[in-house]
Amino acid sequence: MQLNFYIMLAEAVIILFELRSLMQSSGIDYYHPATQLVVKLTEPVMKLLPFRNRNIKGFYYAGFIVAFVLSLMFWFGLITIFGGSVNITAIIMYGALMTIKSFGYLLLFLLLAQALCSWLPATREYSFMFGQLTYPIVAPVQKIIPPIGMIDISLMIVMIAIFALNRLAYSIFGLNWAIL
Repeated sequence: MQLNFYIMLAEAVIILFELRSLMQSSGIDYYHPATQLVVKLTEPVMKLLPFRNRNIKGFYYAGFIVAFVLSLMFWFGLITIFGGSVNITAIIMYGALMTIKSFGYLLLFLLLAQALCSWLPATREYSFMFGQLTYPIVAPVQKIIPPIGMIDISLMIVMIAIFALNRLAYSIFGLNWAIL
């Protein structure tokens, strides 16, 4: 029971740094309260990096590197605490899987929040913000399947694809994926 709590806590911190990288890459309004919260929570770690403002074709990768390093540290610490033998290959694999799965959780949350906010008139600014964050993922699907009247099913298609990829990864990696 406690192990699941620590895994969820580690995933939340990893998601926070991935969100920072996604916000930085999408060009969201820096002065929005949600952006300021994420920046203030991640800045103590990010200011230590000399490459935090570098990008590759507009993608700021520093947050993902920090997320991956944090997941490696988490798994190394977990294996060390429980007295297991330290297998570097397993730690790297678990770290990569945790980083990827956390990014999937982040995307699902953003897509669901965007869909819910688009239905409520009072939350239009958040819907716009979530739309900016998810645009690179949703845009290719929207090119293939344009909105039908006022209904855009591309969000649902991307969510189903993420669930399918999660299920595929679970069938490939078995129980190891389930503990992540």
